[in-house]
Amino acid sequence: MRKIVVLLLVLAAAAAAQPYFKPADMMTIGVYYYPEAWPSSQWARDMANIRKLGLEFVHMGEFAWAFMEPEEGRFDLDWLAKNVELASAQGLKVVLCTPSATPPVWLVRKHPEVLMVDAGGRRMEHGSRTQACWTVPRYREYVAGIITRLAERFGQDPRVWGWQIDNELSHYSKQYCYCDFCQEKFRSHLMRKYGNIAKLNDAWGNAFWSQIYQDFDQIRIPNQAELVQQINPHAQLDFQRWFAEETADYIRFQAETLRRHTRNQWVTTNYMALHKEVNPALSARDLDVNTWTHYPVHGNLNEGPLGFRLGSAPDMSFMHDFMRALGKPHGLMELQPGQVNWGDVNPQPYPGAVRMWIMRAFAAGANLVCTYRYRQPLFGAELYHYGLAGPDGVTPTTGGHEYAWAMKDVRILRQLYKADAKEPRAYAARRAGFLYSYDNRWDIDNHKQTARWDTNAHLMKHYRALKRLGAPVDVITEEKDFAGYPFLVAPAYQMADGGLVERFRKYAEAGGHLVLTCRTAQKDRNGHLWEAPWAGPIHDLIGAEIPAYDVLPAPVKGSVMAGARAYDWAAWGDQLKPRAGTTVLARYADQFYAGTPAATTRKLGKGTVTYIGVESLAGELEYDLLRRIYTAAGVATESFPPQYVVDWRDGFWVATNFSEKKLAIPAGPTAKIVIGTREIGPAGVAAWVE
Repeated sequence: MRKIVVLLLVLAAAAAAQPYFKPADMMTIGVYYYPEAWPSSQWARDMANIRKLGLEFVHMGEFAWAFMEPEEGRFDLDWLAKNVELASAQGLKVVLCTPSATPPVWLVRKHPEVLMVDAGGRRMEHGSRTQACWTVPRYREYVAGIITRLAERFGQDPRVWGWQIDNELSHYSKQYCYCDFCQEKFRSHLMRKYGNIAKLNDAWGNAFWSQIYQDFDQIRIPNQAELVQQINPHAQLDFQRWFAEETADYIRFQAETLRRHTRNQWVTTNYMALHKEVNPALSARDLDVNTWTHYPVHGNLNEGPLGFRLGSAPDMSFMHDFMRALGKPHGLMELQPGQVNWGDVNPQPYPGAVRMWIMRAFAAGANLVCTYRYRQPLFGAELYHYGLAGPDGVTPTTGGHEYAWAMKDVRILRQLYKADAKEPRAYAARRAGFLYSYDNRWDIDNHKQTARWDTNAHLMKHYRALKRLGAPVDVITEEKDFAGYPFLVAPAYQMADGGLVERFRKYAEAGGHLVLTCRTAQKDRNGHLWEAPWAGPIHDLIGAEIPAYDVLPAPVKGSVMAGARAYDWAAWGDQLKPRAGTTVLARYADQFYAGTPAATTRKLGKGTVTYIGVESLAGELEYDLLRRIYTAAGVATESFPPQYVVDWRDGFWVATNFSEKKLAIPAGPTAKIVIGTREIGPAGVAAWVE
């Protein structure tokens, strides 16, 4: 009965999404526009030029509070209404935003207590953005006021398609607020969670270093700037959990305020890609659409000689697979339009890269892609940030041409859309669930044990391997049922409990293929080590003990052998002691424990459990072992090069080439090539139907 109820809820949610995202449209493309920054005489021209590029919606208002409410209680929304009218006249849908990322100066001068306080105790000032603290009740009152005015004016306007809450909700490099309101609300949260101070002292391990508290009022937000020695990792974890929950509460508050006055309009917020302070999964039930921001190239080298121009295929794909798995329509609300200005170095993207990123989003199932911004600014902090039009406001940039190109691609695919297209059986057989936890990421990063450990890089080595095998991947949280995935990969799942280990066991016994990696189940949910052998809860599951682990200082590298091939490693290496019936997949080739197993696998019921206890430097060991697991399971795989991604969506195979080489697409001899050719170069895209 419970499964039937859940299914009905899912179907109801899908039905509700249909008016906003019609299946036959597959994906739509739009752009940010800032009418407040341009003469009103140019608004109509700009809307017409947006439409000439082929785009289908426009996004406005997230930084315009000072224009919407120039003085307290005096509202001016006529200029915004005029732009809604002009957009609609061009056939453009409109996404409006709540402007809470940019409080006006009159507000912060009257109520300086709404300004956030950084780790050094400094109160932030007017002159940038995101300077307010969303925990402060007074700030929420003003936010509710401007949202209510916006929603009363536009909430039932059929020309307004949806709403975005705030913008990239965060405090950026400041990370957290330490104001008195946050301090008090954190204490109140701890009182509700623990009930009495003794339970908190136990959960935080406060017997260590005599950190015992006698009362909740004595607690402050853990802040390394205030401490002589290391921060208490258990206190830090509790604070990170609270901060993410408080942020989700703020999103919920804005969504509820909007919905009191809106009808037939969806609500979203745009998260930053892989930004770990804010957890999108906590807001999945409060939003109709899950969107995020991604800038693939801004001085980061990424992978390969052209990575600084092409971006990282795994990074981009991972976030799509995470957002999609939350169970709502999803997409990129802010995708790079070309050269940007805020990186250490800001190179030009490779020709075609912008269009490739858009089509990677399409292949990953995105319902929408939007870019920041239409016009390159003439003033402010982002002068060198490209738009789709250059500084003259009319000439399309390279990014403008590539967004138009991608929109043409989408329209070609729409003409061939078939509602009854079935996912290919061989592709579905490779499907993997990839278990991801913000708790685990926080806990590991709070206590890395070695400077060479990179949690995100560790995740990506296994995720990249799956995509190279041609596997469709859902990046899932523990709330999801594991049973629908033939393969389940849970990298570095450091905090666990008996319930999760039992779920893993039942998954494998029922025929699933479980892959665990180093740093799994070392701690309980409070971040405490087990009073047991190291990682004791999983010994029976993996069929091995873990007597010891090693980490190597730079520039030392170790070697591990799998079959006849050697792989370098450095960051983490578990030394395993297999039990009877467990097969060794890899052994250390040097150090004083040469010959000791580093990776194992065993049969369990109808399935298997594999433990990869070492992290290779290049990720090739992870790829080879995962390929071996698929082969042993009788599942055929692809063997794609790194940075080359092929996925299936709505009847179409789509290949995107983030590498520096020309590569053949895996299309059969009778395949119909719809976009591109059978060989695509760097930044190349191909789509075909088998």
